[in-house]
Amino acid sequence: MELWQQWLATIQHTLALAAGDLHLGMGLAIIVMTLAVRSVLLPLTWTIARRAECRRISLQRLKPRLERLKVQFTGDQQRYAQEMMKLYKREGVTLLDPASLLGALIQFPVFLGIFQVLRGIHRAGRFLWIADLGRPDFLLAVIAGAATMALMATNPDMPEHLRLMLMVLPAIFTIVAALKFSAALSLYWTTTNVFSGIQTLVLHAVLRRRAIGAAPER
Repeated sequence: MELWQQWLATIQHTLALAAGDLHLGMGLAIIVMTLAVRSVLLPLTWTIARRAECRRISLQRLKPRLERLKVQFTGDQQRYAQEMMKLYKREGVTLLDPASLLGALIQFPVFLGIFQVLRGIHRAGRFLWIADLGRPDFLLAVIAGAATMALMATNPDMPEHLRLMLMVLPAIFTIVAALKFSAALSLYWTTTNVFSGIQTLVLHAVLRRRAIGAAPER
């Protein structure tokens, strides 16, 4: 518990230093701190995202073979599951990636700490049109929701018939949550979602280019 309190105090001190001593103000301090944390964690988050995307591509490639197995073992779900696991093992595909799980656990205290500090912030001062970052702001909440929707739109695995719903529902949840907490938290959510969205788009572009470069010439 003492270690956790020290971590929260470190976040608070960093924000106060950036806002006061560096004369950024609390709004820019939150943005700069968020970008700095995400940049430090980028090697980890990039690796996790790359592994997840490679796994998605592998599963997509195996889909026709899985469909044939499903037809072949119709009515025998146990045999189908066994053959599916054998196929996954032969192709080096795992249902659970321990490295990605470990990476998520490493990030959890970092982002939980930031959330706790920003949730409890009071009288944080003015930022752009916002009179007090310590209070909720409707427009910033909507912007945070839009950033969440944009981030969800980068997910290529969403079924087309559910795509709109899977984009809108998280956005609505974000708006509702943002209206219950400080505008400082909405600003953090907006910044980190924009960062994640750009990272995802760049990752897809890099993997696409590598796939094109690795494709055999005809």
